[in-house]
Amino acid sequence: MNATEWAEYQQRRAEVDDLTAVVADEEAQMERDLIAAHDEYELGFSQESQPGVTPAGRTPPPHRSPASSRGRNRGR
Repeated sequence: MNATEWAEYQQRRAEVDDLTAVVADEEAQMERDLIAAHDEYELGFSQESQPGVTPAGRTPPPHRSPASSRGRNRGR
């Protein structure tokens, strides 16, 4: 390998190292985002399981009375 080929090899190797670092940074950011989303989900889920606590922005589902469910099954 002559000096020109060696210089080209080193240049390509530096480019690969830079790209590898960029990919590693992006993967680390995705992992942090995923962990944050999971933590937020768990926090919302744990708040929903406590009686009388509704997370902000969510409305509790409507409760059906036993009479309304009996009316649907009459024709069967």
